[in-house]
Amino acid sequence: MRLLGHPLFRILSWCFCLSLFVFFPAKVHLETISPLHVEGRFLKDSSGKTVVLRGVNHHGFLDVPDGAWDAPGAPLYSGMGKWDPEVVKGTLDDYRKHGFNVARFHTIVDWWKRNPQTYKDPYRDVTYPATYRQMMENTIQWAGERGLYVIFDFYALQNLDGRQSGQESLPWPPWGRFPKVVASRAEYVSIWDSVASVLGRYPNVLFELYNEPHGDEATEEEWFKFVGEVLPVLRTHTQNPVIVQWDYMCWVNLDYPPPQYSASTLAWIEKYPLKDSNIVYGTHLYRNSGNGGPGSAHRTTGGLVNLWEKADVDKALTFVLLPDSINRLQKPLLVTEIGAFLTHGGDDKDREIHFFKNSLSFLNQWGIGYVGWAWGSDQQLGHGMLHDGEPNEAGKIFLDSLKAKPGLK
Repeated sequence: MRLLGHPLFRILSWCFCLSLFVFFPAKVHLETISPLHVEGRFLKDSSGKTVVLRGVNHHGFLDVPDGAWDAPGAPLYSGMGKWDPEVVKGTLDDYRKHGFNVARFHTIVDWWKRNPQTYKDPYRDVTYPATYRQMMENTIQWAGERGLYVIFDFYALQNLDGRQSGQESLPWPPWGRFPKVVASRAEYVSIWDSVASVLGRYPNVLFELYNEPHGDEATEEEWFKFVGEVLPVLRTHTQNPVIVQWDYMCWVNLDYPPPQYSASTLAWIEKYPLKDSNIVYGTHLYRNSGNGGPGSAHRTTGGLVNLWEKADVDKALTFVLLPDSINRLQKPLLVTEIGAFLTHGGDDKDREIHFFKNSLSFLNQWGIGYVGWAWGSDQQLGHGMLHDGEPNEAGKIFLDSLKAKPGLK
């Protein structure tokens, strides 16, 4: 029986092609950006050019599903609960003009699961013209069209009455406090399966599995069990780089350094070898996280002192294995948060500025990328790098740091 011209054959062929389109969506082609891959300790684009990611965090996707993009010159918070594509595009244009090549987006697990088109808190009741996922996709695509990479990162499980619910040690029970959002490790793997199936087709996306997972040794082992499970799942959808981090940040007490004493180092990179060729290893660096506690470089003899001078910063970064990780292990590193806490003012502000400047100098020297926390108002965020819409002292130092050519040896 000759089926080629038969109407039933044409219908079946059309259905088959449609099924391919539905289940295997095409890679989104963005004219101005190339997908990244890992070669040794570097990220490279498809032409083989080394790319050192240096940019900023935008925290607005924690606050509202639209990302909270304030228009230039508009009052603080005026963009919350509004979706204006021109404002988003204009902000991304400004990022590129400043020399950024990456933006990191914290966001909410529950929003990804439910994909809301409405949002309500004590201050606003909004129905958007698009769903949360669509607004996120649009923002990622517009970023790519402007030559910006995007880091998609889950920070909190829920948004409760206009505030993110806070960091969990791990997002699933017994560590996570919202089992209705993430009931198990397997469900968190499934959520990332969903993320990768949607966002993995954008060549400019990097996936960060969770912000600052932390805890005891049992928690650490649980975390890396998850990492080992989720990576093969992601690779069914995308080869885009994945960022893995353990602990809040790297820190060391220079009075009592390792190996004799405890510190938070990058030793976990070697302890948990990952069977994936496109992994970037992340950490954070702060002198003051905002609560006055121990910073990434500190001393305790005679009382706690968070350090800032260049020689101390150099010692600290060496003790926590940043140079060792890139030189001996040949692993790509990315500091996905670094900032200066200016709120206290006075001598503390000056020390924060010096720590920030010295740390950025070493990262540039070593060719390690970094993402500043945060390109937002210092009237809203303790580590904000803007004041009344213009770079403050920390913001100016950050912009100056981008003029330095990163070391690529």
